Amino acid sequence: MIDPAEAARIETAFDEAQTKTRAPLVCVLAGASFSRDAEFLLGACILALATPLPLLLFTEMSAHRIYVAQLLVAILAAVLGAVPWVRRTLVPARVARSACHRAALAQFVLRGLDRSQCGVLVYVSLAEHYIRIVPDEHAAAAISHEQWQAIVDEALGPLGDGAIETALTGLATRCAELLAGPFPPATSLEPPRRQRFHMV
Repeated sequence: MIDPAEAARIETAFDEAQTKTRAPLVCVLAGASFSRDAEFLLGACILALATPLPLLLFTEMSAHRIYVAQLLVAILAAVLGAVPWVRRTLVPARVARSACHRAALAQFVLRGLDRSQCGVLVYVSLAEHYIRIVPDEHAAAAISHEQWQAIVDEALGPLGDGAIETALTGLATRCAELLAGPFPPATSLEPPRRQRFHMV
C-alpha cells in the first residue's frame, strides 16, 4: 500500500494532531474493505459450465473444440474477475459502500474507540476509494455530520490521485482542528503514547 517512510510520516502527523485535542484520534488504512474472490470464481465456473449448451445446440463443433472453448471461457472469466477496475464495475456501488461502512464500524470497536468519551476513527479503504470518519457519540453531538463530510470531501481528491500521504495527513490536521474546539488538549499528564495509524 505505502512504504514504511510514508507510514512513519503519517503516524507523526496523527501524533501531532493528537497534541491539539484530548479526543482520541486513530486512522486505519485498508487495502480493501471486502473480498469477493469466491463470488467471482463461482461466476467464472457457472459461465464455463453454461458455455457448451449453445455450442451443442447451434453449432457443429466437435466435443474436443467445445471442451477447449469451455476452458478458455473459464480462464478468461477468472482473469477478468481479478482485474480491480472490472471488479469495481461489476460490484454495485451500494454494496461496496455498505461493506466499507461495516468495516469502519468494526475497526472503531476493535481500536477501543467505542469505550472512549469522544474518540474518532478515520477509516480509508484504497480499493473502494472510500473514506469514513466515525465519531463517538460525544464527538458526533459536538460536530455536525456536514463538517465531517467536508473533511472527507477534501481528502477524496488527493486519494483519487494516488497521493495517499497527502490525503491522510490532511485528514489528521483537519480532524484535530475540528476537535480542538469542543475537546481541547488535556491539562493533566500526557497519557502513554499509542499507535494512531494502522494498516490492515
